[in-house]
Amino acid sequence: MKEHEFYVGMEGREVFWNIPLPAFEILLFALTAVAMAIFGYGVYRRWQMWKAMGKPEMRLDNMGERVKAVILEGLLQVKTWRDLYPGIMHGLIFFGFFVLIFGAAFDAGQHHVTEPLFGWTFLKGNFYLGFSFLLDLFGLFVLVGVIMALDRRFVTKPDRLGYKGKMDTTPDDVIVLLLIGAIIVTGFIVEALRIHVTNPPWEYWSFVGWLLAKTFTGVELDTARTLHLASWWVHAILALGFIAYIPYSRLLHMITTPANHFLQSHKPTGYIEPIRDFENAEAFGVGKLEEFTWKQIFDSDACTRCGRCQDGCPAYLTGKPLSPKKLVQDIKTFWLEKAPAAVKAAKAGEVPTEEEGGKALVGEVVDLHELWACTNCMYCMEHCSSSIEHVPKIIDMRRYKVLTEADFAPELQLTCRNMENNSNPWGVGAHLRGDWAKEMGVKTLAEDPNVEYLFYVGCSGSFDDRGKKISVAFAKILQEAGVSFGILGNEEGCCGDSAMRAGNEYLFQALAQANIDTMNGYGVKKIIAICPHGFNAMKKDYPNFGGNYEVYHHTEIIAKLIADGKIKLPEALKGRFVYHDSCFLGRYNKIYDAPRQILKAIRGIEVVEMERTLDKSFCCGAGGARMWMEEDIGDRINNTRTKQAMDVKADTIAVGCPFCLTMMADGIKDNQMTESMQTWDLAELVVKAMGKEEIKPPVDTCAV
Repeated sequence: MKEHEFYVGMEGREVFWNIPLPAFEILLFALTAVAMAIFGYGVYRRWQMWKAMGKPEMRLDNMGERVKAVILEGLLQVKTWRDLYPGIMHGLIFFGFFVLIFGAAFDAGQHHVTEPLFGWTFLKGNFYLGFSFLLDLFGLFVLVGVIMALDRRFVTKPDRLGYKGKMDTTPDDVIVLLLIGAIIVTGFIVEALRIHVTNPPWEYWSFVGWLLAKTFTGVELDTARTLHLASWWVHAILALGFIAYIPYSRLLHMITTPANHFLQSHKPTGYIEPIRDFENAEAFGVGKLEEFTWKQIFDSDACTRCGRCQDGCPAYLTGKPLSPKKLVQDIKTFWLEKAPAAVKAAKAGEVPTEEEGGKALVGEVVDLHELWACTNCMYCMEHCSSSIEHVPKIIDMRRYKVLTEADFAPELQLTCRNMENNSNPWGVGAHLRGDWAKEMGVKTLAEDPNVEYLFYVGCSGSFDDRGKKISVAFAKILQEAGVSFGILGNEEGCCGDSAMRAGNEYLFQALAQANIDTMNGYGVKKIIAICPHGFNAMKKDYPNFGGNYEVYHHTEIIAKLIADGKIKLPEALKGRFVYHDSCFLGRYNKIYDAPRQILKAIRGIEVVEMERTLDKSFCCGAGGARMWMEEDIGDRINNTRTKQAMDVKADTIAVGCPFCLTMMADGIKDNQMTESMQTWDLAELVVKAMGKEEIKPPVDTCAV
C-alpha cells in the first residue's frame, strides 16, 4: 500500500488515478471493515467450539514465563529454527509478512487518513528510502519462503509432511500458499507500474519494483495508470481476503499456536497429572472426547501438521501404526465433527448427549495399536513447535483401557500382577531384593539410617542378572569415594513407573505410597538411582504423594566424584565408544553432559556420537511400559538403535540405564554383532578404569 503516497502525494495531493480521495477511502475502509467482521466472526465461532467441550483446566500460573514463551516461541520462533531448511522457510514467510503488515499499517496511518496520524509525517527523505528498501526486501523474503514451501509440498515431499508415504496436503494448503504468493507478486506489480509512470530518480531503493518496472518499457502511461488501478485493487482485495480467510484455514495457527505456547504446562518435563480421587471417580482416564480437558482438545487445533514429532518418533520410524501428528489430527477431526452439536447444546443450556452408534475415541478414532506403540520417549513434545502435549493424552487413554475396561495386553497384565504381588515386574520373591549386596558390606537403612544418601537400587538392579552388575559397580564407586550411603534392602519396592505409564495409575500410587512411607520413616532427604525411570518418578511424581527428596542419577554423582578427585581412573581402556542417551535421562531431565564427562575422563578410548543424539536421541524401545510387551509390528526399535551405533563403527555402547542396557544387548545379539560389539553401563566402565575389576563379557540379559 506504499503506492498511495504517489497517487495522493504528500505535497499538493497529486491525483494519480483521477479518483476523488474521499470516495477511495470510504470504499477501502468499508472493504476492510467487512474483512475484519468476517475474521472476527470466524474467531468467535472457533472460540465457541473451544469452550463447548472438555473439562475445565487452569493454565494461568507463572504469567511471566508464559509471556516469555509467547515471545520466544510464538514471535521469535525458537523451536522452528531447530530444523534449518523448514526453519528458514517458515522464518522467511513469518517475519517477512510481519514486517509487511507492520509497514502497511504504518503507511495507512500516514496516508490513508485526511491528516497524518497524530500529525507525524515520517515517509519522506532518507527514512522513506529505507522504508521502501525494507518492504521490498521482506516482500522478496516471503516470496522465496513460499517457493521453498511449494517445493517441500510438491517436489521434495519429505515423509514427515505425510503418513506412511502418502502426503497429507489439502486444498487449503495450496490456497494459503498461492494466496500469500499472489499478494506479494501483485504488490510488486503495483509498485513497478507506479515507478514506470512516475519514474523518480530515487526508486532504485525499491529495488524489486524498480527492476520489474523495466519489463513495462514501451507501455503507454495512460495504459499503465489503468493497469496500476486494476492491479492495486486486486492486491488490496487479496490482502483483505487473506485476513478474512485466516480463521477458516490452516492460517488459524497464527492465533492458536502462540496461544498454545502461552498455555503450555509449567510442570516438570514429562509430568503426568495423577488421578486425585479414586474413591469418587465415576470413570478413569479418557474414553470420550469430553473427558479430555479443554486445553488437551485445544492442543489439536494448534497443530500445524509440520511433522517434527513424527520425524523422530521411534514407533513411527520402525513401522508401527503410531504417528504423533496423525494421532493429534485424528482427535482434531473427531472434535470438529462433534463440536457443532456441543455448541448448539450449550446455547440451548443443554448437556450434549452421546450419539447413538457414534465412533469410540479409544479403539476407533485412536487405534489401539497406536495407543500401545508409544514408548513415552518425549521426542514429540520436545520438538513440537506448537507446544502440544501428546504423551499425557496417550496415558489418559491407556488409563481408560486398563482401569475402566481392564483391556490390555496379557503380558502387561502379568507384569502388573507381579508388581502387585512381589513389587517387581518379574515376580521374583521380594525377600531376595537385597541379596546382591550381601558380600559387599553395604548397610541397609534399618542397620544405619544416619547416611547422606539412599541408594535406591530399583527392580532391575536388584533382580536382573545384568542389572545387579550395575548395582555392584556403583556401590564400589561410592565406597571408594567414601560416600555415606545405604540401601533399603527388602524394604525397597518397585518405583511404579511402568505401571503408571501403562495406565495402571492405581497400582502406581500404591507402589509409590509404600516407598514414600518407608523413605519418610527413615527421614530420607537425598536419593541416588541407577535407573532413569525410577529417578524420574521419584523426582517428579512422588511429590504428589508426600515424597519430597533431592533425587540424583548415578551418572551425576559419578561425574562429580571424578571432577572432585574423589575417585581416580588410572587404567586405560581401549576401543571406539558411543554413548546412547536414555530418553528419561536426556529429554526428560536434560542430563546430557554428565555421562559424556565420565567417558571423556576414561583414558585410551575414542568417543564418537551417533547421528541421532542428545535431544534427538533415538529411544531404545523400553519406555512407556514397552519393556514388558511384545513388539510384533514393524522392526524392533532396539535393533534400529543398535544399527545406528554400528553405522559409526562403535565397538562399545555405553549407557546409563538398565533398560537401555538390556535393549542394546538384545540388539547386538539380533544384529549378530556379539563378537565385535558390547554394551556397558557407565558405572561398570568406571570401575574398570579405576582398576578395581576386570570387565568380562556380560552374561545374557535376563531376570533371575
